[in-house]
This record gives sequence, C-alpha cells and structure tokens, in this order.
Amino acid sequence: MQDTETKIRSGWQGSVAVALARVIVPLWLAIGAVLKLMDLSPTHLPAALIKWCGGLGIDLMFVLRFEIVAELIVVGVMVLLPPLARWIGVAMLAVFVPVLIGDLLLGASSCGCFGAVKVSPWITLVMDVTFLFGLLLLGRSEPRLAVTRDLPTSKVLIAGVWSLLSVVVAFGLSAPGATVPGGIDGSVVESPGSAALSLPADGYYMPQYQDWIGRPFAELDVAKWASNLPDDLIFGSQYVIFYRKDCEHCHELMALYFSGSLERPTTAISVPERDGYPTENLQPFDCPECRLAELPAGVDWFLQTPVLVRLVDGVVECAAEVDATAPECLVQ
Repeated sequence: MQDTETKIRSGWQGSVAVALARVIVPLWLAIGAVLKLMDLSPTHLPAALIKWCGGLGIDLMFVLRFEIVAELIVVGVMVLLPPLARWIGVAMLAVFVPVLIGDLLLGASSCGCFGAVKVSPWITLVMDVTFLFGLLLLGRSEPRLAVTRDLPTSKVLIAGVWSLLSVVVAFGLSAPGATVPGGIDGSVVESPGSAALSLPADGYYMPQYQDWIGRPFAELDVAKWASNLPDDLIFGSQYVIFYRKDCEHCHELMALYFSGSLERPTTAISVPERDGYPTENLQPFDCPECRLAELPAGVDWFLQTPVLVRLVDGVVECAAEVDATAPECLVQ
C-alpha cells in the first residue's frame, strides 16, 4: 500500500516537473521574449540591468537583443531536448532572480520582463522562484528529464536552426523610429544656428553626467536635440532643469526652489516618453519665470528626473539626478 502511494506521488510529481520543463516555463519565457521583441525598447528592460549595464556604458539595445535571443534559445532547447530542459531552465531562472531582487531594491514598479506590459517585480519573483524550486525538487528523479550522453541528432539540428533564427530576428529587427515634431522623417533635429543632428540610432539616450562636467552645455548632444533653448546660456551663472510633466519630484523641486523670483536664469527642458507627453497625472508647473524648452518624442530618454545642471558662462559646472528636498548642484 505504501509503495503504491509512493509511486502515485512520484508519478504526479514527475508529471508536474515535465509540464514545467517542457511547457510552462518555456511558455513563460516565450511570452516575455515576444513582448520585448514587439516593443524593442530598452526603457522597458529591468531597472537593475539599466542601472548596472548603463552605468558601465554597455549598449542597452544590445543588452535587450541579447536577452531576447537567450530567452528564445532556451525556449527552443527546453521544448526540443528533454534531457537538457530541466537544467537549462534552472540556469535561466537562477539568472533572473538576482535581477528581480535588484529591481525591488531600486523600487521599480515593473519587472521589465514583458516589454511595455507592466508586471510587478514581486509577482515575477514569486513565479520564477516557484518554477525554479519546482524544477529542482520535483524533477530530481524524473527519468523523462534525466541528462543523457546521447541526444537525438535531428532535434539538435532543429534546435540549432531555431537558435540561429532567434539571433537573426532579435538583431535584425530595427528599433521603432524616432518621431520628431516638425520633422519630415523624424530622423534629425535642427536647432537654430546649429547643424542637423541625428537622433540616437538605437532609439535611446543614456546620460553620463560626469562626462558633461567642464564642457560647454551647447556642445552636448542632449542640448543639440532640445528645441527652443535660449541664446543666452553662455552668460553668467544659470540653471537647466530636465523634468517630466507627470513627475512629482520635479514638481516638488520647482515648488521649493524655483517658484518665486529667480536669482539665476533657469531653463526647464521637458522630457517626453517615447510615444509623446503624458495626458494623465500631470503636475503643476511651478516655475513661472523659467524659460521653456523640450526634447523630442520617439526616443527613450534615460534621464531620471529631476536632473539639475548648473552652468557658469555656458560651461557645465555640476550635473546630477537630484533629490528634490536637498538638490545637488543648487547654490544656496
């Protein structure tokens, strides 16, 4: 009787493990890969990857495409090659877990696993950990998932072709084109008195604020992309604020330090999302004396607003993503 119960328990555990390894986890990964492929925007990468890779100067579009390729290859291998399915699934999920923990530590609202579809990192972490331990524990003694020396040649070839196609698709698709108000094809921006400047080819801009220090603000790409910048930025001490119209911290910064008569000329540059400016949750603009400029839509601007820049005779003296209550770069 006890042997029968053990066999039954072992049977359903093995069936669950096979379902996880051959169907559920591959489907979970495939949905994420396809949604990221449809969106193809690095702004929807996990916040931890953006911070870690962006801080190292790694091309975020390459990171996105590489992630899509890895997920698609894993999907193909898990479906086609049962002896490898369990352990390659474990490896992929084990990579995801620290990234999701990083997202939680950074306070991200979305895990970045499903492109533009926002899913809480908590939900994804619980799912991934559940799948991970399911594969580890339930599949331990399942013969259908046991690693073998010999793999079917035909399925290995199919998996190889699938992997090659995954690379071609992920790296062959173009990022959504930038759309610039007033432009013909959305590929260039022209500022008065300056030559046309192409927008980022990969559709995103990651600022390196330390590289701004000591350079004329007008020579920075981000300044050349902005429209309506005043001509007198080269005179005296001034501020430039990059803000988003639905950014509560931007509103707080302006209300605290820029709402009255300004001691130094201040230019506020609005930062849109890829698809334009938001229409909901708009914050009051509390800097009546600010001169207004804007960046074009159609680009993922990785500016964590508010960003405050202090200029002296047009040269960047300080630039940082600031705390609204105690902003770096502000002379007090």
